[in-house]
This record gives sequence, structure tokens and C-alpha cells, in this order.
Amino acid sequence: MAALSHHDVLKTTEPLTCSDGVYNFTCLLSKTDITPVLRELKKIDVRPEVSPVARRWVLVLDFNFIDGTWRWRNVTVVRGWELKWNNETVYVFQAPIKKSLGEMVKINKELSEAFFVRRELKNITAIAVHADKIAIGTTNGTTTNDKTTTSSKGKPDPKTTENIKNYIRKKYGDITVEVYYTPGATPLIEMAGDSPIDIYYRSDGQYKYRGDRSCTLGYLGYLNGDPNLPVIITAWHCFGFVGTDKTSPYFVNVTFSTIKCKNWWCSITNLDGFFIPGPYIWGVWPLGQFMLPALYVLSDSALIGVRDPNFFSNAGLKYGYVRHTDLGELPIIGTLRKHDVKVGDVLWMTLGRSAKTVSGTVNSLCYIWVNPDILDFLEKRFVSIAFCHVALDTTVPLERGDSGSPVYALEGRRGNVFVRAYGVVSAREGLCIPGTNCCIISRAIVAPIDWINVKLS
Repeated sequence: MAALSHHDVLKTTEPLTCSDGVYNFTCLLSKTDITPVLRELKKIDVRPEVSPVARRWVLVLDFNFIDGTWRWRNVTVVRGWELKWNNETVYVFQAPIKKSLGEMVKINKELSEAFFVRRELKNITAIAVHADKIAIGTTNGTTTNDKTTTSSKGKPDPKTTENIKNYIRKKYGDITVEVYYTPGATPLIEMAGDSPIDIYYRSDGQYKYRGDRSCTLGYLGYLNGDPNLPVIITAWHCFGFVGTDKTSPYFVNVTFSTIKCKNWWCSITNLDGFFIPGPYIWGVWPLGQFMLPALYVLSDSALIGVRDPNFFSNAGLKYGYVRHTDLGELPIIGTLRKHDVKVGDVLWMTLGRSAKTVSGTVNSLCYIWVNPDILDFLEKRFVSIAFCHVALDTTVPLERGDSGSPVYALEGRRGNVFVRAYGVVSAREGLCIPGTNCCIISRAIVAPIDWINVKLS
């Protein structure tokens, strides 16, 4: 249903966390009644049991981007239905929502082109869609310290806020818009190294990490398909959570191994780059009797771009392909959104640090992973939590440095195999015998990349 909604076949929102005041459940808000929903589900051979639900309102868990908090929003219900199929239950509520998910996705893409490519409004750092509203991040504002919370909050400039809202409403009519302040980052990017491609970073001193760490480059792409804006997609946490209000505002050094540089460091410096981090929120997490600041990562994928159209060829990078250990270079023919796969599907990972290609079976589409490393808690002074990511059960454990590795689906037959990009490795989890690859539990946590408007093929 989420996939059908994304493509504007169903006039609903994405699946939301809802409540009747007592119990939480999954629901979709719809601009229509249940008839067109059942008609489209029948086309894909899904015939759920349908029961009417008498309800005048429903609470929807809503994220307030302006103050960085979750809250329950009361939504008026016109009519409601309970759908059951294959041991799954979902509620559909006809409600006076302003935009469906498909409409919001289209608006998101058009605004990304307007703000990030054509630069029709300046100092825009982020665009996010939640339910039937759109949130815009801007660097125009001031940071204020709030001693009653665990994080610093920022306020956007009132004039900037009004300009952004007027711009969007002039093009799209009555639509809910939230404008929030978020600091941006425009780092210098250096390229160097050997295959496989890795990303390295160093702390700027605000937080002391235990030596250098490395990650794997995920995908090469073009922002909104613009051939003049090459971008690289990898894991956001590889940069010390750059751009957040609690961590380093810059990363010092980023190096990529390339085919052209095998035995020495090669470098391209002073690139005019830009960085788009994934959305995140601050909260607290209980550790025994202590409450530690927690960073809930809503998407651990991130985008680094450079404005040199010849960037990939100059750095020895091949656009439009994924390396597979057994099958060689496989062409990428498109992308998958988060809900285009289901539990039990098989996805593949080309792991940079361990130089392996392994498969994984989807275990969950909404897995919450908490970093169990107490040393990281003490050093970073906050807990890293991957919120509602995808979990894959694997037979081969991942290694440190595999973060950012591309995760994808294989299609076709041997000799004519191609790839649909899905996400990047965000974290690993396992219960293994030390010094061996024997694991009772081995799991890869995946951050989908569907929120990033890029062309990968």
C-alpha cells in the first residue's frame, strides 16, 4: 500500500503510527473512501478482510521540525475501515488531508530541483515530507540554548520563513509548511586511495574518536538527474554526524580510493562541494538509572556533491554500476523505495571493507537499532539509534568499515543481471564466536535512500 501510495495510485499518506488514546496501531489517512483502495489492491491479487470502524477522530504521531519534538496530532475522521490480510492489520481513515503521499513526493522532487539545482531560494539545506506536510531547513536563523532540553535549538529567520511559505503556497496552494533552522556544511573534499572505495574522516576535536575510521562509498549519482551535479551517497554517521547541533559542523578529511591510484595517495583538493545529511531528532535514552542524550537517526543515508561535471571520470569512478564479487560490474537500472520490498525478500550488499558480496533476507522494515558500544556512549556523550530502518539477516557478519556499502536487489538471469538500488549499510549486529565467522545472529541494518532525489542509472 505504501508503494502504491508513493506512485499516487492510492490517494493516501504513507503508513503512520496512530492511536485511539489507548492502543497504538498503523494507519493510512486517505483523501478517498475505501472503494478505490480495494480496487487497486485487487489488481495485485490482495483481497483483505474489511470491517467498518466507527471513529470520529484518530491521533497521528507527528514530528514537529520547528522545535524538534514528537507530538500527537488529532485528525478528524470521516469514515474508517480495518483491513486484515496475511496476518497483517492496517486501518484506513478517510480524512480531510490536504495532500496525498504521491502528491507530496512530486512536490518534494520539484522543490529539490528549484532549491538545490536552480537555486531559486538560497540557504535551503533540507527538504522533508511527513504525512501531508512538507518541512524546509534553512541556514538563515539563530541558534538559542535551551537549558531545559538536552539539545540546542535554533530559530529560523521570520522573513525567510515567510518567503519560503509564500513561494510554496503560490505554486501548490493550501499546504502545511514548516520551516526550521539547521546549520549547513560546505566541506572541502579530497579524493585518494585504492579499491575498494573508502571514506575516511577525522574528528575536529570536539569529540575524540578512537583513531581513524573508514566507511564504504555506496552509490554515484546525479542530483535530480542533472549531469552537472555529480553526487556520492554513503552513510551519514561516517562523518561524525556532521551538520547536527551537537557534533562537528565539518569533517576534516574525506578520501576515496580509486582505480587510478593503487600504490600512493592521489588527491583532488579545493572542490566546491555540498552536503545533505539525513533527517534526525534528539531525545533521551535510558541506560540503567541514567538518561543519556540520544540521536535518533531517521535516515542514516547522506549525500555529498561536487559541482565539477567531470568529477567521476577524473577520480576514476564508474557511474551507473555496482561491483559484485562473482558477477562483475552490474548496471543499475533504477531504484527501489523502502516499501517496494517485503519481509522475506533477498537483497545483496557489496561490502567495501571486507571486500565481499553477501546476501541478506529482509527481517523487518521498521527495525530500531541501538548502538550497544558503551565506549562510544562515553566518548561521544550521546547514544546513536537507527530509527525504523530495514534489517537483513545475513550468513556472513559485517566488519567495521562496511558502513555505506550499497544494498540492492538483483534481477535478470546469469549473463544478463542488473541492479535496482535500495539503500546503504547503516549498522551491524551480531552474536559471533570471537576470531571466527561463526555467528548465532548476524544482521545488517540498512538505511533506504529513497528520500534522496538522485539518478543512479
